[in-house]
Amino acid sequence: MAFLDEEEALAPPGGGEPPFRRGHDRQRQIMWRRAVGVGVFLVLLILIVLGIKGCLNARKQRGFENYASDLNAIAAQSKQLSTGFFNRLNDPGNLSPLSFEAEVKADRGAAESLASRVDALSTPDELKSAQTELNLAFQLRRDALTGIADNISSALGKQGRLGAVNAIAGYMRYFLASDVLYQRAQAQIDAGLQDQGINEKAPDSAFLTDPERWLDPLQVSSALALVSGGKQATSGTHGLALYQTTVKPGNVSLDPNSPATISGSGPPEVDVQVQNQGDSEETNVGVSFQLTGGSQTISGDATIPRIAAGGIQTASIPIQSAPDTGKQLTLEVTVQPVPGEQIADNNRSTYQVTFH
Repeated sequence: MAFLDEEEALAPPGGGEPPFRRGHDRQRQIMWRRAVGVGVFLVLLILIVLGIKGCLNARKQRGFENYASDLNAIAAQSKQLSTGFFNRLNDPGNLSPLSFEAEVKADRGAAESLASRVDALSTPDELKSAQTELNLAFQLRRDALTGIADNISSALGKQGRLGAVNAIAGYMRYFLASDVLYQRAQAQIDAGLQDQGINEKAPDSAFLTDPERWLDPLQVSSALALVSGGKQATSGTHGLALYQTTVKPGNVSLDPNSPATISGSGPPEVDVQVQNQGDSEETNVGVSFQLTGGSQTISGDATIPRIAAGGIQTASIPIQSAPDTGKQLTLEVTVQPVPGEQIADNNRSTYQVTFH
């Protein structure tokens, strides 16, 4: 900026101001020009800083908006996945067991994709904590559908059905946990968006549609009955009831309200009497038990080929592993619902037993 240092032209000789006055004015003009230059420089610097800050703020705001937009798309697909899965479980239509299993495995693949997309979200630093819980929520949904897919074949079969159904009901709890985690993340994301002055909110996302129903193994079994039957229920009334449970040795009849002691020689066995309370013959009726409270969980199952309308048949299920003795155990017996059975409350009973 050469104009700051340029010299004034000398006054013509023979008049004008004294030399010392002219030097003083020239120095003052130089100082003033330098001050103006510094001021211009500072203004430019401030404008540059403000411009950079504005760009950074705009970029930060776009980051929050893009995060919310991507999460909206993921939540919409998660809702679609949940709706399809539970609608199919509630009403499988004409799906065969193999087709039903294939659909569940497809759902597992969709859940894996959603978990990967959540993990890949470009997350603002202020939302890192929320993102951690969001990741865990979608990982739980993925793991739940993976576990259900791994057990669905056994749950639709005859052998090992009780354990598989119980496992599926257990994986339903993963969905419940994921919904809690998502709500926690949602609240943090909403607060972060509000802090940025963004008039948006994180979308709702609840995967488990009816916790009271789907966390109950008996309700899960009842829903799968239409699929495992391989056909729709015939017309008429359908309903089974657990009529009586007897344990050998000793042929001890069990009462849910009174602890029982089992003693004697011979192999232990659970005999379950099942009554057909409907007006149609029922076939391939599954019966199972689970003995817990000891050093190991013991389970078993059997199938009654057919029960006439109003009839009673018995399923005899050996207790393969020796139960703990001298310790009160819990015996849960379940009669698997048949297609068309609307009420399954009397299909299950729990007893307290002690073997000696």
